Amino acid sequence: MRTSGGAYRWLMRLMYATDPRWEVKVDRSLDHRFGSRQPIRSLRSFRYLCSKGYLTHLEGDRYQLTDLARINLLQEMVKRRKPDGKWRVVVFDIPEKLRQNRNVFRHHLINLGFRMKQQSVWVSPLPCEDLVALVVKYHGLGQFVELIVGKDVPLRTTAVVRVGRE
Repeated sequence: MRTSGGAYRWLMRLMYATDPRWEVKVDRSLDHRFGSRQPIRSLRSFRYLCSKGYLTHLEGDRYQLTDLARINLLQEMVKRRKPDGKWRVVVFDIPEKLRQNRNVFRHHLINLGFRMKQQSVWVSPLPCEDLVALVVKYHGLGQFVELIVGKDVPLRTTAVVRVGRE
């Protein structure tokens, strides 16, 4: 997100105030909750978020965080998640003509807490299937990406084995 810190902070605050459908009611109770002296809708940061496509006006005083906003808040959304004993393995084979999408996708996997096992195999213990699906949908990479969830994932965690030395 190439915005001022103020707009990003407001986006984070709105994220924590959303319901499961990513909708938020912007009214006086929200103004008091955030300690704002003036209505949120009149703030420059809020107007910026609406104009740049981070928020969509639904009806009345209801707004919804867009996929763009959620992509920019991936790290914040992952912070509150704890490992549940299962491993998530993302395997992808994105063609060379989509190199830029592939590199951005890797960056998003890092933001989600994934670690690289191989160039196109990434693993994470955090429950983030919904966020991986969001990233895949946002970049249009559904046909190139697979997500595997399992309890026992055979991963080598030992140091590098040196062949020929004893």
